[in-house]
Amino acid sequence: MAEKKEVKHRIDQMELENEKTLDILTKQLHDKFSILEDKIKQTSKQNETLQTTTILENEFRSMNETYTLLKRTHEVLQQRFNLQESEITTLRNKSVALEKKVSVIEHLKTINQSLSLHNVQNEVQELKQTTSLLTNNQNARNQDFLALYNMTLTSDKNVQEQFFQLERHQNLTFGNVISQIKNNSKQMDNQLDMLTHNINASLTTAFSNMNMLRSQIGDNIALTACTVSTKVINGAVPFPKIYTSVGITNQATFLSTGKFVCDIPGLYYISSYIRTNQNEFVYYLMKNNVPISKSATTYWSGSIGYSTSVITTAVDIQSNDELYLKSPVPIVSKAAIRV
Repeated sequence: MAEKKEVKHRIDQMELENEKTLDILTKQLHDKFSILEDKIKQTSKQNETLQTTTILENEFRSMNETYTLLKRTHEVLQQRFNLQESEITTLRNKSVALEKKVSVIEHLKTINQSLSLHNVQNEVQELKQTTSLLTNNQNARNQDFLALYNMTLTSDKNVQEQFFQLERHQNLTFGNVISQIKNNSKQMDNQLDMLTHNINASLTTAFSNMNMLRSQIGDNIALTACTVSTKVINGAVPFPKIYTSVGITNQATFLSTGKFVCDIPGLYYISSYIRTNQNEFVYYLMKNNVPISKSATTYWSGSIGYSTSVITTAVDIQSNDELYLKSPVPIVSKAAIRV
């Protein structure tokens, strides 16, 4: 629980740092373009005798429009960042709801059976992986904003070098200066388009991952099935009678083989029992033909009555994994399973 709080605290800190970085970037852009405007005004005063001042002013207006476009792009990025923040908040709420479900599972006991610490750790590990994915996406956004900031510094350096050259070479014609400004402006536009494309691709990937996580968290799976009557069971226990089915698409396979095939990966709570009159009867819960839990009836000398053996556990399963009950020897019994 402490690790989850620490991860949430780190996410909040990164969000705050992103907001501060955006504020600093906006202020620096405004300051740099203010300096650019002052230098253009100074250049205009030094060349009042030239008749092409109007052309330079038009170029300045074009650069100002470029700044406006950059500012709008920044606003779009801010909106997408806010949308991502909202998605993260939603996933955090989902995680809280999942924690509550885990808490309920931890307190469930059926005939002195409880969840093992290992299974609960698997669920906590899954939450850590989800939080790690969100943290990686957040770090990727930080890199995108850092790239935007570096591009702004590079563009500002280019503009400053241009004006330094203009001051050192007064004999250059305004046509050459304007050509240089156009080339630099075109380079800035190309860099901005490339960065915008990369950011859009990164955001699309992040939204796709979050939608996938959200769909996995929101899926509900439930299955309750029993044997029809007391019968001889040997090997995989068949369950020809289904009482409850939610989100199950492979009922035919389950009815014919007794094997539950996973469609949606996640943490599943399994409860089962077998009722028999055989002493010390052992049966297993199998995952992909590997035993993961077992239970046995108690030995009662001379007893011919029936007793019940129960398995309850939480299992982390992936797509196409198989779960089923297995009796190693033929036995007359009645069984049920709940997923």
